[in-house]
Amino acid sequence: AIDTNSHLVTNGQQYTFVISDNTITPAEGAGITAYDGAIVVAERNTISGSSEGSGFGIRSSFVTINNNVIGPIGGWNGLWVYGESDVSAENNTILNTAKEPVLIGEYHHKDQGWNVPSPTKARIYFANNVISNNTGTCNSQYMYGGDFPCPAFHVYMSSATFMDNTVTNNIGDGFRIKGGIVNAQGNDIEVGGFAANISLYDDNYGNKYGSIAYFSENTYSNASQIYNVTESRVAVQSEFMPDPGGNELYPVSLSWQGAECPWDTAECIKAPLTAEWPPRFMPLSMEVNQNATTFTYSDIQNFDRSKIHIQNQNTAWGVQVEQGELVRYQVKADNSQVSDALVTIKDANGKPLYNMSTDAYGFTQWVTLPSNFHIDTNWDHVATGTGEDSCGDGADNDGDTLVDGQDPDCQNGGREMPTYTVEAKKFSKGTSTHDFTLTGMVDEVIHLTNIAPSVSVNQNDGTSFARTISLTGSAYDGVSGPYFNDYDSWLKQFGDIKRVEIQPHGSIDWYLATDTSGANGEVTMTNWPFKTWSFDWDMANHFEEDVTFRIRSYDGLDESIVTTRIFKLNINPPTINLDSPLDASTHDGQEVLFSGTASDDYQGVQGTDIRDIWFSVVGPNNYSANYPANNGGGTVWSDSWNFSSLPSGAYTFTVWASDANYCHETVDVCVPEIVTINIDNDNRIPIVQVSEPLPMESVRASEETIVSGVARDNDGQVTRVEITIVDLASGIELNSGPDPITNFQPNGAWMTYWDTSDLIHDQQYEVQVKAYDGVDYSMIETVRIIIDNPADANNVAPTFNPDGWVDTVTIFCDERSSAFDKCGDGVEINLLDYFNDSDGAGPQTSHMVFDIRDDPSTAFDDDYAYHIRITPEGKAIYNPMDSMYQTSSEISDWSMQGVMFEARDIHDSVAYSYQVNFIVKGVEFTAQRTDQGTVTFGDSAEFEGTGLPNSQVKARLLKGDTLLNTTVVDADGTWAMEISSSQLGDDGDYKIYFAQDGQFIGKDDNNDISLQSGEALTDGLETWVWVVIAVVALAILLGVGAFFFLEFEDEFEDDPEALEEQQKEDDPYAWAKARAAEQAAGELTPAPAPVPAAQPQHPGWIWDAQSNQWVADPNYQPPQQ
Repeated sequence: AIDTNSHLVTNGQQYTFVISDNTITPAEGAGITAYDGAIVVAERNTISGSSEGSGFGIRSSFVTINNNVIGPIGGWNGLWVYGESDVSAENNTILNTAKEPVLIGEYHHKDQGWNVPSPTKARIYFANNVISNNTGTCNSQYMYGGDFPCPAFHVYMSSATFMDNTVTNNIGDGFRIKGGIVNAQGNDIEVGGFAANISLYDDNYGNKYGSIAYFSENTYSNASQIYNVTESRVAVQSEFMPDPGGNELYPVSLSWQGAECPWDTAECIKAPLTAEWPPRFMPLSMEVNQNATTFTYSDIQNFDRSKIHIQNQNTAWGVQVEQGELVRYQVKADNSQVSDALVTIKDANGKPLYNMSTDAYGFTQWVTLPSNFHIDTNWDHVATGTGEDSCGDGADNDGDTLVDGQDPDCQNGGREMPTYTVEAKKFSKGTSTHDFTLTGMVDEVIHLTNIAPSVSVNQNDGTSFARTISLTGSAYDGVSGPYFNDYDSWLKQFGDIKRVEIQPHGSIDWYLATDTSGANGEVTMTNWPFKTWSFDWDMANHFEEDVTFRIRSYDGLDESIVTTRIFKLNINPPTINLDSPLDASTHDGQEVLFSGTASDDYQGVQGTDIRDIWFSVVGPNNYSANYPANNGGGTVWSDSWNFSSLPSGAYTFTVWASDANYCHETVDVCVPEIVTINIDNDNRIPIVQVSEPLPMESVRASEETIVSGVARDNDGQVTRVEITIVDLASGIELNSGPDPITNFQPNGAWMTYWDTSDLIHDQQYEVQVKAYDGVDYSMIETVRIIIDNPADANNVAPTFNPDGWVDTVTIFCDERSSAFDKCGDGVEINLLDYFNDSDGAGPQTSHMVFDIRDDPSTAFDDDYAYHIRITPEGKAIYNPMDSMYQTSSEISDWSMQGVMFEARDIHDSVAYSYQVNFIVKGVEFTAQRTDQGTVTFGDSAEFEGTGLPNSQVKARLLKGDTLLNTTVVDADGTWAMEISSSQLGDDGDYKIYFAQDGQFIGKDDNNDISLQSGEALTDGLETWVWVVIAVVALAILLGVGAFFFLEFEDEFEDDPEALEEQQKEDDPYAWAKARAAEQAAGELTPAPAPVPAAQPQHPGWIWDAQSNQWVADPNYQPPQQ
């Protein structure tokens, strides 16, 4: 009746086709079709008839079906869904259909006479619907061997959610699921066959797709058998299990029909392809047990394991029954409920069992976790025998790597108790991971842990601001970059900054900064909220002093550590006083000395704020200059002005002082000193400059090529400019050059035309220019150019765009490594980012031919082309390990300086790049500890070193090879790492080593890296303090003994015990000696004396006494390039 195909798109907006409130009664065809990308909403329609069709025919479309009445349908289905379709159907009534009321996935694709596509992923959400009078007979010779009563819900290689539906007068199965994924909850189904018939799909090409099904709180009536499961995964919970009907003896039948997997890999099952589109609200993970039919249950009334019939075929493990407990979690962050948090539950081996989202109150669904595992090991078709539990299932259920009888838990009548890992997380709320042993029902709260955000300020302490404090900076949540891709950035930050706040100087309130990132709430590899921010605060009414600002960020849960900055507030400009020279004074020779004083209102901790003394001078012949004093500013200043090349005359100087914010380069609001002095100079030779063409410019041949420049004479005037053209190939001076120039602009500018139309294409010519003032010639100004004179006169030459071009690139190479990737991937430059041929035809990569320019005037770049590869895609790649390493064993010799690239189009017109230097530096894998002492809680051991950029550095225990921590070498070849007491484990001494790309430090070499974890055994006074106390105590005892000597002798002379005590007291600080002896016994044997360090021959290297060799200095800072 109504056919829809694809959907309307205008200006990027997709439109939905709405079909509502219609009575549709086609005689033969479908009531409504949605094909090939249609987007349809069908509401409140009544559809019947369709003697050769279905109520809805949906193929590869997105359809919403609500509040419709479908039926009677004389041809086929109520809903017929196939192709990559996503369908939602709620509150509909489907009745009296000839075939299945709901069919998703076309299972006739291998039957003769059918022309339907092979199965693809598809999904339906079917809730609160009523189905009645399903009495038809369906048929598939290939899939089911012929006729079978039509099921109410038929799911074939597709995903489906069925919730709160009612099915009455149904003569077939409730659910027939073949290679599908189903979430069925709260349905009331009258069944004529099996309540749920669940099986695999075998494509007979070595692929077997088991079904995945979750059933909860469903009610079945009149079923001959409730769950019939073949080579699939099924979980059932919180239901009443009816007794079987007909000739069935068991309500549940589980079977494995093939040989044992993995001994026969063709028998192993896998998750259906539709797992890419899981059913809505499906808690089960998209995983199957490849070698077994798995049935998990809990909280089922009228049911126990004796009611499960097991049919294995040639394998003891083909059916696994998992008796479980109900589990539910509530997720909170900062004691508030967290909705839409993802909760994943994994078994002891890390296999995901459930992936769930929390509801509005932070709760997950109730799910079943296996607490005991049963296999029919005695082949009696039930799993109730002795030993048929978790100690006989052939699996490690508690994660201790011990299976069944190997596990001590299985001795003396015990059994393995399963352990599980629960991971909870939500972006911007935090993460949590914990393990537990399942012993009963679980209903607990998970508290997420959030990593506090960070904030940074671009302006350092001491930055000066003029009246308005303008701050900028960045912030991030979680872990800082760099990030490898968008997902890595999202995962490491796992949150975003909600606001950045600033507390201005003298304020108790915090004010919001402005987010300038433009991220719009999205976190990517290169941008995120508040990656950049700004804040302005007007302090024009304040006085000049040091002001304090505090900055923090907030991610919705936690605040960052407060960053404090102290700035210099600058309200008024500085003042100046000029002492010399005097106004109207006359000077000859070469220089004039200017001197004076300056002052500024700022009196803070940074001292004077006089930045520069500026001079602006005008003189004869339109002379002008603007420059700062060579020695900078200060309260007392002086500077010399050289006038040796200037003409005689009066020169007026404007002199002013600038500070950090005011009057830089211009007088602006400052009050200057003005002085005019007279200069008496002799005659000087003229000066000439060439403005056009530029050196090594590619000049397009023309009858009127412009040659221009400036010529001046400081003590007169230029009378002419002469131009000579030299053909560099022959060395001959051309007679076709421009005539001398005799007309000049007031500023000395000159211009002439040169006919280059007959010059040779791609040939170099030298333009020699000199000026004459009637007495002397100037120095010759020389410019070399390249003529672009292609055969096609209309050709547009390639161009070079220097935006983003860098002049120096550093490549790091591992000095110790012998691998071919010791320099990583080298460096890559996409030349198409800088060169362009505007009239090129075809793909951009075919417009130009790239090469390395060989300067004929020098030999140092002759071999560059042998070592730099240029790909067909226009990418220049230099990796020293391609060929350069063969030229020298010294890594620094692999550098190449002054590299230039050229681009030629098909007419041989050429453009050249700017120069780039490839600097190759050797880097060695080193490691050293930067702190000292015992590793305790809150005081980690800190290490740093050097290595190959982007390589991973791992710290491991020497004993047991346990991984402690990892880090990645930064782009500058340095790395840093902390090792905490929690990573080391129990208190004690540990030996560790570091590894990078097959290199080791502390393992199989002479390096010994030891750490002590835990508090020191004693913590007292220094040894010398104890000695002083002992001496003082001895003196007191001697004094007391002398005073009471006779009394002691009379009282204890005949007492043996007293004599013994007296002998002990003879040494009054014996206890201190005993303690010192104990401490000495616990100390390590002193290490051999290190070899004296020689003086370094090169900066950046230090002597390592332990390895007796030179190593890279980790604290060395190379000079700026």
